[in-house]
Amino acid sequence: MIGTMLGDGGLRFRGKNCRLHIKHSLKQLSLVNYKWRIFEPIISMKVRCFSQKVGIKDYNFAEFVTLTHPIFTHYYQLFYKNNKKTITNEVADTIDPLVLAVWIMDDGSAEYAGLSIQTHSFSEAEVSLLIKAIKKNIGIQTSKRINKGKYIIYFPFRTLQELKSKLGKYILPEFEYKFVPYREKPRRDCTPDSDENRSMIQSDLCGNVQS
Repeated sequence: MIGTMLGDGGLRFRGKNCRLHIKHSLKQLSLVNYKWRIFEPIISMKVRCFSQKVGIKDYNFAEFVTLTHPIFTHYYQLFYKNNKKTITNEVADTIDPLVLAVWIMDDGSAEYAGLSIQTHSFSEAEVSLLIKAIKKNIGIQTSKRINKGKYIIYFPFRTLQELKSKLGKYILPEFEYKFVPYREKPRRDCTPDSDENRSMIQSDLCGNVQS
């Protein structure tokens, strides 16, 4: 849950409690399905795949929304201040290998000589808190870089082997490419299309298969 909220997960009130909204590019379908299985007991829908115009281009997405639950309200209160996702010491201190693995699968990117986490929505002070927590809880020193006028977290090449050894058991096979810098191996997008994935989908974009 924490890794998802550090990444692309969103919480919104519906009545007196919150529900979780998961939405990723269709290329990350295996990650959507992974999360769907985790939250299945409090989901009443299948994964929905659809096309959406962003600017002048059409993009394909996969999403689901959970039912409302008090646990999501708890996480809303942890993460949101004035309706904006915010990083506090309490949030940063929760980072562990599973949290970091899910976060990297959400927002990690292979770089020419390392790996970055796209933290554009957070302030410089928040990014610094996260870097400090990664060092304290995971034992890996990262740095911050400016990208598109915002700060991102950068793992240099020398840290990648240790990073993967600590997170590897939590990383889905389709996302291992994020740990391979461009200079070592061309990046490949994950476009999973397994029977297990298709068994949970209801849209033409996802294979026109209903469970």
